Amino acid sequence: MADRRFGELSGPFVDPARGGKPSSLIVILHGWGADGNDLADLAYPFSLRFPGAAFFVPHAPELCSMNPAGRQWFDIEDRVTGPVVAAPVIEAAIAAAAGALELESNAIALTGFSQGGMMSLHCGLRMQAKPTAIVSFSGALLVYDDLMALAEDDRQSLPPVQLVHGTQDLVVPYEMMDVSAGILRDVGVEVTCIPREGLGHGIDADALTAAIDFLALHLPA
Repeated sequence: MADRRFGELSGPFVDPARGGKPSSLIVILHGWGADGNDLADLAYPFSLRFPGAAFFVPHAPELCSMNPAGRQWFDIEDRVTGPVVAAPVIEAAIAAAAGALELESNAIALTGFSQGGMMSLHCGLRMQAKPTAIVSFSGALLVYDDLMALAEDDRQSLPPVQLVHGTQDLVVPYEMMDVSAGILRDVGVEVTCIPREGLGHGIDADALTAAIDFLALHLPA
């Protein structure tokens, strides 16, 4: 595993387990106050189901406002304009990675945890070349007025989403899963919700298995 840069973002990059040219790309966005190294180890369990997948786990571009040892996609107090400002850098990096790896958007999945889950939803639903699927662990849909205004034809292009959330999450409240799911369904998104009973703010083995099974419906192996 070594860092690689796409666009303005760099972070851990993992080549396909089977070697050779990747058949897909799974992008994983870390949470507030962490960096790409925090989630880079998730590449291994994913690779057991997707041996042809490459993985990119970029570091957010900003120092964390409360933890200078970590990074943030946006200031946690700015939940409206923050995601909007952060999105173009992420979207450009994914487009650059797709170009470098010679992959179409239907071979790309966008995932993330906590603030990274928020950004996976924000970017994945709005990118010009949308990913084939989105997974948000312990995240939330923060900005949605523009989605509600989409024409019917545009709504049909929105990718399927899986929301995974611990019922005992005290950081991003569990209720945000249902709120986000309701909004997404209202705009025509196919949503799968995975409540993790007793789990706090984190990703456990069952959450990971659910995400892998979901992506298997949409990504080439």
